[in-house]
Amino acid sequence: MEQKTLWGIIDLCIAINQKAFQIYIKLSKAEEIKELKAFWKGMAAEEKIQKGFWDMAKQTAREYQLPHIFEDPAATKDELELLLRKIKVLLKRWEATQSMKNALILAYRLEYYMLHPTFELLYHALKPLAGSVDPADTYDRHIKKFIEMFIQYGDVTPELELLGETLQSLWQRNKSLVEMAMIDGLTGLLNRRGFLILANELSYLSKRKKENMGLFMIDIDRFKKINDTHGHPMGDKVLKAVAQSLKTYIRKSDVLGRFGGEEFIILFPDIRAAALPLIAEKIRKGVETAMPAGLLVTISIGVEQGVIQADPEKTLFSWISKADERLYKAKTGGRNRVVTDS
Repeated sequence: MEQKTLWGIIDLCIAINQKAFQIYIKLSKAEEIKELKAFWKGMAAEEKIQKGFWDMAKQTAREYQLPHIFEDPAATKDELELLLRKIKVLLKRWEATQSMKNALILAYRLEYYMLHPTFELLYHALKPLAGSVDPADTYDRHIKKFIEMFIQYGDVTPELELLGETLQSLWQRNKSLVEMAMIDGLTGLLNRRGFLILANELSYLSKRKKENMGLFMIDIDRFKKINDTHGHPMGDKVLKAVAQSLKTYIRKSDVLGRFGGEEFIILFPDIRAAALPLIAEKIRKGVETAMPAGLLVTISIGVEQGVIQADPEKTLFSWISKADERLYKAKTGGRNRVVTDS
C-alpha cells in the first residue's frame, strides 16, 4: 500500500508541475505588456525542464522499489491533493478577470505551493534516476527572477516585493531542511541516510541493467591521533580536505558519502571489475600526496564489487558489510592499503 501511495505522490507532483506549465502559457498568451509576456514564457520553459525531470524519473523508476523517505506518505499525498485543488480555484479566479494583479497573485501562490518540501525531497531522492536533469540546481535563479519581476511591477500590487522575498526565504529554508536530512554538514557530502537512499535506487537500476557495480569503504588512518595531537578543529579540516580529495577521483555518476566519523563510502555504478583496484589505489595515493590540511594523512580502503542477482537492498547491505570487513583487514594489515578480496 505504501508503494502505491508513493507513486500517487509522484503523480501529484507531475500534475501540479503540468498545471503550472499550462498556467504560465495562459498568462503569456493573455498578457499585452511585451516584457511581462516574455517573462511568463520563460517561466513556462522552466516548468518544462522540471517536467522533463519528473517524466524521466518516473519512466526509469517504473520497475524498482521506491525509497521510504516520507514519515507519513498518506498525509503528504493528502496535502498535495489539496494544493492541486487550490491551484485550480485560483486559475478560475484569474480567468474571470484576467487582470495583471490577479495574474501576479496567481503566480505567487503557484510558486508558494510548489515550495512544498515534498518537491525538494523528491528532487534529491530521485536525482540518480533522471540523469543530468535536475531542476533543483536552477531554482535559485528561478526565484530571483521572480523577485525581480515583482519589484518591477510592484506599483500594481505594492506587497508583491515583500511576497517575493518571503518566497525566497521559504525556498532557502526548505532547501536547508532537506540538506540537513541528507547532507553531512561538515564535509558537504551525502550523510549515511542520503547515501543509502541514492545507493538503493542505483542498486535496483544496476540489477535491471545487469551492470557491474563497485563499493569502497574508506577510513582515515589514525584519525584519533590527529585529533589528540592537533585538536578537533584540525581534525575537522582533515575530514573536509579528504572529502574534497575523494571527489576529484570519482565520476559524476558515482555516489560519495560520509558514512560516519572518519569513514567514507563510494558506490560506483556501471563500472568494469578490473578498474576498481586501480581506482582504489589512485584514491589512496592521491590522499597521501595531497597532504590534507598540511598533514601527512593516509587512508585504508575495502573493496567489494559484482553484478546484483538477488534483492538489491539486501545485496547493498551485504556489500557494505563485506567491504567493511576488508577495510578492517587493511587496517590490521598495516594501514594505508587497499584490500579487494578476503
